[in-house]
Amino acid sequence: MDSTIALSYPWWYIGLCLLLGAVYAFALYFKDTTFKDAGRFVQNAIKWLSLVRFLAVSFLAFLLLMPLLKNRVTEVENPIIIYAQDNSESMRSALNGDTTTFQNTTQNIIKKLEEKYAVHSYQFADNFKDELNYTYNEKTTNIEKALGELYDRYTNQNVGAVILSTDGIYNEGGNPVYSNRKLNVPVYSIAVGDTTPKRDIKIERIYHNKIAYLRDKFTVRVDVYATNCEGEGTNLKAIKINKNGDENRVALEKVIVKTGDFTKTYEFELEANTPGINKYSIQLDKIKGEETWRNNIQNIYVEVLDSRQKILLLADAPHPDLSTLKTIIETNENYETKTGFIRTFKDDISLYDLVILHGLPSKANPSEKALKTIKEKSIPVLYIVSQQTDIERFNKAQSLLLVRGSKNQMNDAKAEAVDNFTLFTIEPGILENLSNLPPVNTPFGEYAIGENTVTLLRQKIGSVNTNYPLLILEQSNVVKSAAFAGEGIWRWRMYDYQGDNQLETIEELFGKTIQYLSVKSDKRKFRTNSSKNLYYENERITFDAELYNDSYQLVNDSDVSLSIFDEAGKEFPFIFNKTANAYKLDAGIFPVGVYTFKSKTTYAGNSYDAEGEFNVIPRELEALNTTANHQLLYTLAERTGGQVFYQNDLEALTDSLLNQQNIKPVMFSNFKNRAFINLKWLFFMLLGFLAFEWFIRKYNGGY
Repeated sequence: MDSTIALSYPWWYIGLCLLLGAVYAFALYFKDTTFKDAGRFVQNAIKWLSLVRFLAVSFLAFLLLMPLLKNRVTEVENPIIIYAQDNSESMRSALNGDTTTFQNTTQNIIKKLEEKYAVHSYQFADNFKDELNYTYNEKTTNIEKALGELYDRYTNQNVGAVILSTDGIYNEGGNPVYSNRKLNVPVYSIAVGDTTPKRDIKIERIYHNKIAYLRDKFTVRVDVYATNCEGEGTNLKAIKINKNGDENRVALEKVIVKTGDFTKTYEFELEANTPGINKYSIQLDKIKGEETWRNNIQNIYVEVLDSRQKILLLADAPHPDLSTLKTIIETNENYETKTGFIRTFKDDISLYDLVILHGLPSKANPSEKALKTIKEKSIPVLYIVSQQTDIERFNKAQSLLLVRGSKNQMNDAKAEAVDNFTLFTIEPGILENLSNLPPVNTPFGEYAIGENTVTLLRQKIGSVNTNYPLLILEQSNVVKSAAFAGEGIWRWRMYDYQGDNQLETIEELFGKTIQYLSVKSDKRKFRTNSSKNLYYENERITFDAELYNDSYQLVNDSDVSLSIFDEAGKEFPFIFNKTANAYKLDAGIFPVGVYTFKSKTTYAGNSYDAEGEFNVIPRELEALNTTANHQLLYTLAERTGGQVFYQNDLEALTDSLLNQQNIKPVMFSNFKNRAFINLKWLFFMLLGFLAFEWFIRKYNGGY
């Protein structure tokens, strides 16, 4: 340990401290006549007492310079070995159920490594956890996520190696070999399970619509895969399972396995004839000698809706914005879109749930009949203002936005998000990306917004942030409307696509806007909804609740209770947590089954209740593939400089890591500063000197 002294003032200030001590000692002992007639012993002692006083005063003055004692401290950090255990269901099969022996073996390895290294243990599968419980009950495996989590935690730390204990099977996330987040340390794998292909026929994957519409037909595509089953035949069936448990076979296909490594796709065309969530079981009959039957069955769930919402894109003339909006709308299967032009459009507008008017009303087409129908039938409307829009007629047709002094001149304006928008939520990253989009063409002039309107986007003209609205919505519980004061949305789509090869920004923005406008008004003062109708068995069940007063303002003064009932009628009671002005509840994880829920509250002397239903479905990803993937582990080892060891040769893994010359402790130095005034021994030393001097002076009559 090296020590140095650092001052907050120039070093020559020490001379002033010494001068102060000398002047003080001289004045006290050589100018004072107290000891003039004292004996020889006292006269000799004065020299030493003056020296003590000189040193004490000088040192006290030195402490006023705030000196620091800088100590150079060298520390040694042992290398870290990370042990990550796969805790998925497939590991139990890979270990043939003998999990206790494997657990004891790996624990012994960790203990031996801890004699030389710092061993940090984790488990992964669905999630990454700071524990080891060896339960092997998690429903999915994401190795890429686990390695990414290690990267986030241990970048720039002295990590010697990662031990990955797994069968190499992953069914979520990407291939860990190609992950961008790498620790750049060797990965040593404990390879568990058997890589020998077994006699097995299975449903590899199923493609189907999650939403269908009543009386429509939808296609289910099934990929069948078989190994070592050449010449065998079986049946592929689609069975509809009703809510009362009754089963009805709705499709059948013969499967003949022609090769040892067999893959074929089969298609069923099913009819959506029951509203609500429909459950179908896709099954392969078992083949003699098959290793497992769990991967012969998969259940799918299709939500059948009574009807789509119809959206009309009505324009003054063809425009690239129309195709952009149509593409965005049709990403949601709940919507059915039609594009029309005002000159030739003859449909009944009252049949539509939402009308988007692009460039209307215009000077060439006042659109009086269409606007009258929209108003009389209380149809939600979104106005897109373009160069064709007649601003004077536009101002008269709606109360959202007033534009004065336009004279058909246009500005180039970029979009800036408003911070306090509350009608619906948009991801923060989406809002940040809006400012990067190219400008749109907006009418030149002064803008004013209506009383019940809320601004989502403002215009930024050049480098000036204005208060001019770009996208505004009417806050209403009756008929909703909105206005986008510009054209050129197609430029946003092109830019968004070129930027990251996806359309998330404008899909989120206009998708949420259209959803807000098209949702039919709900006059209920109390509402409770689960976040979705279908949950996997490892997902948490969440609810939102809203309570409105007579003015339809959100309040949360009252407590809200909720009860969940399983198929046997067992009740699970909960109380909602209050948020800023609503309610939230995380009910946790529930077993597979169909559940109903009822919520209730009391407000202003009135009782309110709401009810609904949700389904928890199994997640069978771990059963689909039971053949260990050790090639993945060898590739990881090759790319990182590690090795692969099998579960019956783990002593070699321990010896290899303990004898590694590249895994070394790291020595690093740093400085620790400590103020002199905080050193207790200095205080007691000064106190002792001054006390000794005081006693001698007192004894000889000096005080």
